[in-house]
Amino acid sequence: MSVPHINDGLPIDWTPQLIALDIDDTLTLHLGEMKPRVIDAIAAVRAQGVEVVLATGRSFSTTTPVARDAGIDGYVVCSNGAILGDVSRDEIIEAVTFDAGPVIERLNELVPGAVFAVEDVHGVFYTTHMFSTGPLGLRIEEVSFEDLANEPVVRLVMRSNRHTEEAFGEAAAQLGFHQVVYGVADVAWMDVGPHDVTKASMLQQVCSRKGMRADRVVAIGDNWNDVPMLEWAGLGVAMGQAVPEIQSKADLITLDEPGDGVAIVLEAIALG
Repeated sequence: MSVPHINDGLPIDWTPQLIALDIDDTLTLHLGEMKPRVIDAIAAVRAQGVEVVLATGRSFSTTTPVARDAGIDGYVVCSNGAILGDVSRDEIIEAVTFDAGPVIERLNELVPGAVFAVEDVHGVFYTTHMFSTGPLGLRIEEVSFEDLANEPVVRLVMRSNRHTEEAFGEAAAQLGFHQVVYGVADVAWMDVGPHDVTKASMLQQVCSRKGMRADRVVAIGDNWNDVPMLEWAGLGVAMGQAVPEIQSKADLITLDEPGDGVAIVLEAIALG
């Protein structure tokens, strides 16, 4: 059965209590600015009492400037659900960490020669070999392999330009108790998070704190790390440029263009 498209209207008869928005390639182009249209749409739904929360793979430090630009001053879900932050207080409210040591040892056996990095609760990455974290983290520092697992972390990243998706898939299968997202573009990468931690799990914490219901949440995203929240929310919306496998997990497909795809959904909600 095909997934409905926003051009055919909003397929719900209820007003959301909360709207969760991915950032990169959903709210904004990758490393890009927000369009005035989507900023206006966020303001319109917030004026009606709807909570808007960013839910992103970015760290808290690189999420808060986007939230402020969007006019969002409440909670943000960061590091793929490992961090809950408060924008107005500029502080981390909750952090879920894990010991990356055993995972690094196992992955180093399965994917020899890979580059590893870990993210601390502040968004600082420590790595065995320097690379650009883009918007994910505050900064990156090079450390020895032995020092990677000195402290609990919110995320482990493994990168390799010598291994295939099949090799990473086999490695991911060995880590069934962790949240794992992996893929191959210019470089093969794997993103490993704490056990049972996703954007959805931390959004559920937001709902619990605010007395809201998951079936009154709208979530919008475009990538594999968004799938848990698309499936969890009362209305999961996939961006039009998302791959078909991700779109199939959603309840609604929106426009391809980041910003516009979010705005058209929020405008429909604001109009009732």
